[in-house]
Amino acid sequence: MKILFVITGSIAVSKSYDILKILKEKKIEINCILTNNAKKLTNIKQLKKNIIGKIYMDSDEAKQKMLHINLSRENSIIVVCPATANSIAKFANGYGDNLASTTLLASNKPVIFVPAMNTMMWNNPTNKKNVNYLRSIGTEFIGPTIGKLKCGEFGIGRIEETQNIVDNLILKLKTSQNFIKKKCLITAGPTVENIDPIRYISNYSSGKQGYEIANQLAKSGAKVILISGPTNLQPPTNVKLINVKTADEMFNKVNRFNKNIDVAIFSAAVADFKMKKVGVKKIKKNNINSLNLIKNIDILKSIAEHQINRPKFVVGFSAETEGKINAKKKLIQKNCNMIIYNKINKNNKVFELNENKISIITKNKTKNYAKTSKSNCAKYIIDSIYNEINN
Repeated sequence: MKILFVITGSIAVSKSYDILKILKEKKIEINCILTNNAKKLTNIKQLKKNIIGKIYMDSDEAKQKMLHINLSRENSIIVVCPATANSIAKFANGYGDNLASTTLLASNKPVIFVPAMNTMMWNNPTNKKNVNYLRSIGTEFIGPTIGKLKCGEFGIGRIEETQNIVDNLILKLKTSQNFIKKKCLITAGPTVENIDPIRYISNYSSGKQGYEIANQLAKSGAKVILISGPTNLQPPTNVKLINVKTADEMFNKVNRFNKNIDVAIFSAAVADFKMKKVGVKKIKKNNINSLNLIKNIDILKSIAEHQINRPKFVVGFSAETEGKINAKKKLIQKNCNMIIYNKINKNNKVFELNENKISIITKNKTKNYAKTSKSNCAKYIIDSIYNEINN
């Protein structure tokens, strides 16, 4: 396990020496990237003494082909410490103008920022907007705290205490490997059932929650197969994406890839019904009195009750307009280990949005979560799965 430690041009650079020294004592390998501004503030000799690994600068990009790609792949987590308002803004807005920023953009690993700046800079509306956006996509922040700042003022913006940073990084390093060597299968998005060449039956599912779960599992070391209905989403990095359209196609692909699966998560909103016979030509409205529908196969139930190839841990989703009672019934009736429950009403419009409000239901307990980003929901879900598997 390795940490990529990105040092930016904050006056709190000296704090990074203490953090790195403790991590070295714990035999954790660290590679460092120094930005040009950080280089002006850093004692390179002292930095070298405090790490097990290498130090990289912008000039190294020309010497080593695809260095930003290699660094983003070979390290388990990326830590920006100390993080300036400029470094936060670059990552939030997709800028890639140096080794540090291109490595962050190319990363498929957990990213953690440890901010250090003046109170007015931290509270600046633009900075807060950038921080909130990064949090919404799963980027984590350690600090800042309130205290006396390097400029002499007092307020929020002080870098977090050294031991708290170290403890958080070690915990994140461990959890980044929680699903290493685990094989996970996820379904996501809607399915589409044709009525005729023009019309179809579907639902409002965007696939965002399933894609976030796939992304977080991949970041935790899992080998992930994502079987997705039609969406407008970019597939997560390091995830095998299988595109399908109908419920039958999804069922066939799930069966095909359901071999030695450790965790299967069925977040797709599969259409309950399909046409008994799809119209070859557009059906004129004057000729439609009713649609002859038949039930689609219950993919979740079929896999969860499989006698030979049942995944070791099966998670279903339950979007209900009523209470949790139906979700709890589903847990038993469909032989699941866990159900993720959404109550759908005017106050919790889940579909197509970037936020979600979930309850995680298992045989022995139910845990309710406040409304938050779907990225955070994905973390809650995979952490709960990990705890259930290992308890």
